[in-house]
Amino acid sequence: RNIVVNLKKVITYLLADSFAEILLVAGSLLLGFPFFILPAQILFISLIADGWPSFALAFEEKEKDLMKEGPVRRSAPILDSSMYFIIFVIGIVTNVLLFSLAFLLYLKSGQDLDYTRTVIFLALGTASLFYVFACRNLRQPFWRMNIFSNPSLNLSVVVGFILLVLAVYAPPFQVLLHTQPLGLEAWLLVLGMALFKLFAIEFSKQLFYRRRKVMSARL
Repeated sequence: RNIVVNLKKVITYLLADSFAEILLVAGSLLLGFPFFILPAQILFISLIADGWPSFALAFEEKEKDLMKEGPVRRSAPILDSSMYFIIFVIGIVTNVLLFSLAFLLYLKSGQDLDYTRTVIFLALGTASLFYVFACRNLRQPFWRMNIFSNPSLNLSVVVGFILLVLAVYAPPFQVLLHTQPLGLEAWLLVLGMALFKLFAIEFSKQLFYRRRKVMSARL
């Protein structure tokens, strides 16, 4: 059961991250805007977010109440309704309303295109590193979990965030990724986006968890 549960966590995390990138690229093409994010930036985010964090997530320790759940049928699909909601609905809401809005906002304010792309790049990468904690348990909120029980995950997030900062402020990365240093206002926007996505996922988790409890009580 633990293997199946951890597999669902990794799939949810990876698909949610990939779907966000697809939305950004597809949205820019459909709307006729310049790319919201560059291919090199997508690859960089994939390396730091889809690599070590997802590997560490696969070895999350067994949940305490796991054996209280009913057995998983062999024919049961890997993706359930709560996972679909997190991947697609939360992805659409957060990326379309927040990332696209930020892109248009900065363009209309006269900011440089590379500066605007840097904001989107950093917001997408930071959000990926934030909501990996929500994926540690697809039923319980992350603040009820022992934050030190998966040191590999914590270290991967710290290293990932350091690499994101270097991507924005280190001259070699600036040339490679077409990034620019950000001001305080942009950093607050980036952190706000990441926190919004984190708590949107937590809210959806609680909705589905309560619904499952009600259905189990009726049975």
